[in-house]
Amino acid sequence: MLQTFVEIGIINQLAEAFLRRALPKPLTIAQFQVLSHLRRLPGQHTPSAITKSFQVTKGAMTHTLGLLRKNGWVEIVPDPYDGRSKQVSISLAGQAIFIQTAEKLTPYFEELATHFPAQDITALTTTLENIRIFMDDHRDLEIK
Repeated sequence: MLQTFVEIGIINQLAEAFLRRALPKPLTIAQFQVLSHLRRLPGQHTPSAITKSFQVTKGAMTHTLGLLRKNGWVEIVPDPYDGRSKQVSISLAGQAIFIQTAEKLTPYFEELATHFPAQDITALTTTLENIRIFMDDHRDLEIK
């Protein structure tokens, strides 16, 4: 199992390097990941919920959300039920820059797909999704 996570880590490094080259300026990987998260889970989210999802510091997420807001890629509004809290959602401009980036990446993924049978990719995606769900559900598990 350890080797699986080593491979995932290496793939992540390679994917981030490729993604970094494909991102339109001034979009960063951290910002793209937040946009991806907000697209995957539509609706409004508190900054603290997003921070917890990414397991980063509150300061790091505040900075990232601030830059996303400055560029018009997210909307941050007061929580109608809790005046101390805010709600974050992806804006139309955020949707557009996400789609623009995804379209730029499409030829790379199409080339990658020519080297692996579709059923293998589908099975791998399902397995990785199940691992992610398990790990997310057990993120507070103490290691002894």
